[in-house]
Order: sequence, then C-alpha cells, then structure tokens
Amino acid sequence: MRYIGFDMGDGESAVAIYEQGSGIEPMIQSLYGSRSLISAVGTLNGDTVIGEQAFTSVLSENLSVRFKSRFTDDPGSYDIIVRFARGVLTALRDANAVRPEDRFVVGCPAGWNAAARARYRDLLVRAGMNDPQVISESRAAFLYAKYAKTVALDLDILRQSALVIDIGSSTLDYAYIVDGRETGVGTFGDTHLGGGLIDAEILRRAVEKSRDRQALQRVFAQSRSWLSYCEIQARRLKEQFYLRLTQEPDVAVRKPLRVCYDGIQKATLTLTAQEAESIVQTPLEALDGLSFEQALQASLQNAAAVTKDAPPRLVLLTGGASRMPFFQAQCGAMFPQAVIVMCPEPEFSIAKGLAYAGWVDDNLRAFRQAIRDEMTEERIGAVAARALPELIPSVAGALVELTVREAASPVLSAWKRGDIATLNQMNEQLQRRAERVLASPLAEQALAPVLADWLSGLAATLQTMVDPICDRFHVPREEMRLNLNQSGNMATVRVGVKDLMGFSVIGAMVALAAGLFGAELCGGGGIALIVSGPLGWLAGAAAGAALVLLGWPAVTAAMMNMNLPLVLRRVNTEKTLQSEKFLRALRQSFLRELNRSEGPFSQKIVSGFVQAFQQYLFRTAQSAEVPIR
Repeated sequence: MRYIGFDMGDGESAVAIYEQGSGIEPMIQSLYGSRSLISAVGTLNGDTVIGEQAFTSVLSENLSVRFKSRFTDDPGSYDIIVRFARGVLTALRDANAVRPEDRFVVGCPAGWNAAARARYRDLLVRAGMNDPQVISESRAAFLYAKYAKTVALDLDILRQSALVIDIGSSTLDYAYIVDGRETGVGTFGDTHLGGGLIDAEILRRAVEKSRDRQALQRVFAQSRSWLSYCEIQARRLKEQFYLRLTQEPDVAVRKPLRVCYDGIQKATLTLTAQEAESIVQTPLEALDGLSFEQALQASLQNAAAVTKDAPPRLVLLTGGASRMPFFQAQCGAMFPQAVIVMCPEPEFSIAKGLAYAGWVDDNLRAFRQAIRDEMTEERIGAVAARALPELIPSVAGALVELTVREAASPVLSAWKRGDIATLNQMNEQLQRRAERVLASPLAEQALAPVLADWLSGLAATLQTMVDPICDRFHVPREEMRLNLNQSGNMATVRVGVKDLMGFSVIGAMVALAAGLFGAELCGGGGIALIVSGPLGWLAGAAAGAALVLLGWPAVTAAMMNMNLPLVLRRVNTEKTLQSEKFLRALRQSFLRELNRSEGPFSQKIVSGFVQAFQQYLFRTAQSAEVPIR
C-alpha cells in the first residue's frame, strides 16, 4: 500500500509518497519539474493550469492564489480548490506517480471544525480523489518529527509534553501532545494568521511608492489574475530575504514588477532588515489593528496558557514561515524551558507527515481489530480461571480477618455490655453487620493487596499474548504495556469486590460465619458461652437440671431467647474469636464456598475480570501511538 500526503498550502503545495514496508521515508514528488508547487490555478486556452504554468510565460485567465485561506469564509473558493486539486491529480498521472489503490491523505488547519473538514473532503472527492482522509497539518508535523530520520528527535522528549507550531501562509496551527498522545485540548490555532499577511504588506508598500500607484490599484481591483501574480512575486521576495538573512545580516533584496494591463504599470518590491522589522510591527487592518508581531505574541501567549499545566518540553516549528528569525525568537522567549527544533525542510515536513499519517492510521486500525479478534473472552477467561486457585486462599484469609475484626468482635462486645438482649438477637445483628462489612469499602481495602498480587501475575501471562500482535503491526511494546492494579486509574484495570463476589456470595459467607460463631461461641445452644467461673458453674447446674426435666431442644431455645444478667456475660469472647481452632474452621468454610467451580464466586471473578480487562485493553489499543485528529 502507498500513501500520498498532499499538503495544499495557501502559498505553496507539496506531495509526498510513502510506500509501506519500504523502509524509506516519504519522498517528495516533483510536479512539473519542481518539488514545491506554487498554489496557483488558472485557465490557459481552455485548460486548467497550476503552479508556475499559470503565470510564467503567459498570464493565465482567472489566476487565483491564496484560495485555501478563503475556504471557511468564501464559498466562491470551492470551485478554485477543486480545480487546483484536480490539476495536481493530473500532474501526478502525467508523471506516472499515482496508482488506483493509492490512499490520499490531505492536510487542513487545526482550527477547522468537523463541518469544515467534511466540506473540504467533499471538494477533494469532486476533484477525483478516492476516499481521501483529512487530518490536521499540525498532527502531520508531529508524526514527521517522530518518524523522520532527518529530524532524529529523542523519543523520550516526544513522550513528554510537546507543542507543534505550524505557521504557513494563512494559518498558525498548534498540536499539543502529552506523553506521546493528544490531550483533551488537542489541536487548536488561528485560521487567519500566517505569512501571507506579510506578502500582502510588502506588495501594498511597493504600490504606495510607485508612480503608477492609482493605476495599479485600479488593475488589482479589476484583475484578480494580476493581483495574484504580484502576490506570488512578493512571497518569493520574502522567502529569498529570510533564506539569506541567516547568512547576511545586512541583506537587501529587490524585484521589479511589470504589470501589463491596459497599458504598462511598474513597481519595485524591496525588503531590507529595517523594512522587514517595520512590516511586522505595523498595525494591519486584517488583524483588527494589531501588528503581525503583536498578533503572533497574543497567539503564543494563548498557547502557553492552554499548556500551562504541563508546559512543553519540546517545541517543534514547521511551515515555510517558520524560517523567520523573529518568529523563532518569540517561540523561544514564550517557552524558555523547551527545546526549540525547526524541521530541516519545513516546507515539506507537512506533506511527509501526512503520508506517515495514512500508514499510521491504517496500521492502527488493523492492530486494534487484531486485538479484538485475538484477545477474546474465551482466551482471557481461560487465563483467569487457571490462575484462580492462586487467588482464593488469600481472599479467604483476608475476609476471615475482616469478618472477625469488623463484624464479630463489635457485636459480641455489644452483647456483653447488655446493648443486645438475647443470643438470638446477637446472631441476627451479627449477620446484618457481617453483610454490610463484606459489601463495604472495607472489603475492597482488605482485598486490594491480594488482588494487586494476583493481577500482577495475570499481566505477565496476558502480556505474552499481546506482544506478538504489537510486533506484527510495528506498535512499540511499551505502548501496550499492561498495568493491572487496583488504583482505579483509567489507564489500569479496576476490579471491585462486588464485581468479583456479588451479593449471593456475600450472603453465603455471612451464613457460614454466623453458623460457626453460634457453634463455637455458644457451644450447646448458648450454654458454653456463659459456663465459666463460679457463676458459670451455677448456671451450668441449673441448665443440667433443666436438661433432665425438659430435654435438650427446650434448653437450647430457652437459652437463646433468655436476657441473661450482665454478670453472666463476663466471658473472654476475644480469646475464643482469635483461637486457631475457630479461625481455621471459618477459613475452611470460606474456602469451600469460594472453591466451588460452578459457584457464584468463580463465575463472578472470571467474568468480572474479563469484562474489565477487555475494556482496559481496547482503551489502551485505542490510544496507542498518536491518535490526534
């Protein structure tokens, strides 16, 4: 599969082609002998012409430039965009550079909403592209920085907070990424702030200084073609100036303009360091009275405010206008703690990143489907079921300790104080309290370390099932590192006690506990509980006499419903509750209930884990790599 990244810029456009599995980064496709295509379209002898063909030898009719910046405000730009995109497709076909199965990925400003992107995509389909994908240009820049060998950024920096700033002819776009993933803020930008404003000001000043000023203003009002031609020349002058400025601080460039429209009109485009500084500091009507420098500063301040919770450690500059030194200086001053990186060929980084994006998205879609197809309920459930014997003894031990400490001891203490009248009432309260305790957050706290150890063991086994899928789809294993614990974080698996046990299990265990308390503490239906000490001997003698006269069942019922004097309740229940005999009996009762293969506990814990793990796994797969839209 090949992916064609089409960066339709407001000033210049570029096309990059990436072949999956080639091991070679996207290559810029030359169109009509040039790697960078002027975003210009016109008509010559009835045929659509694009790029320099639209104005080099003969000025074409209806020459249009900077049409992309008008897209969101001017429906009249729609047909122009269609004609230009169709012209690019024709140029690709003429160069035998496009195949029927190729996938087109086209960039758009990050500030465009979903409706604008959908309209833009419809125009591309009208132009002849088959199922084009539209993504933000700032996302493309980030993917280029991540994958391109020519940038070679440290992946550790990319996994921290990063801000991509893409400044083109018409827009200033941002992509904010934390931990290698888009944040809730994601992509944002200014859709009317770009280097084209400087081009327009350079041309305006040249016209103002010309002796043919009024004639030129009249020509531009009547002929969109001549205005577009002169704007192109102003942009070329600006690009020449900033390219030379890094080597020649005192550089001065000039270019004569000759306009042939109802006569000949002349002007001279000039740019010096002093003139360039004046241009960016002059209030512009297009920016509501702000200068270009002020508007840029305000935009960067907004970006700093948006990212203040995790300031970017990396600021990546791209787009042709990023070569302007004052822009680089402003970015460095606004983000002093960040590493500032400029793409080596900023005018091509978006097209290459778009080609990467097509592959990344297709690959991740296939990867996520493989996760769904291969990590099935049956496979995950089998892993959990095999590991269940390792969990149950620890669960039983933790619940025994919790039940005795939080349910039995407080209830028996209340009975000894006389707050509970009879042994029957004590038994009822014991059941109710044990039920509440086992269904409360206390049970979650008691089982948290037990479950954490168990989940850790499961993670190792499940990781061996996930890693081969990652390898097949070139997804780094660390992106799918399983983190199974009880923290409740959205990036982890959380399994609550109620999810694992359910109220049916809790009820069964409460009944077991209450029965054992009665058998161990009350011993003969209530008699053993109070037969200690001299008063106990007396009670025992009375009970023995009653046994002879009434029989055992009658004595049992009578004792369980008797409101015994406090003096007869002085018994060391704590010692009995902590006895190894009692705790062992209670633990064995719990184990029998938990170990039932078809019992509710086994079913609940396996199904609960499978459901929680699959949700976690699909969330992790969904966020793998950089799913920024």
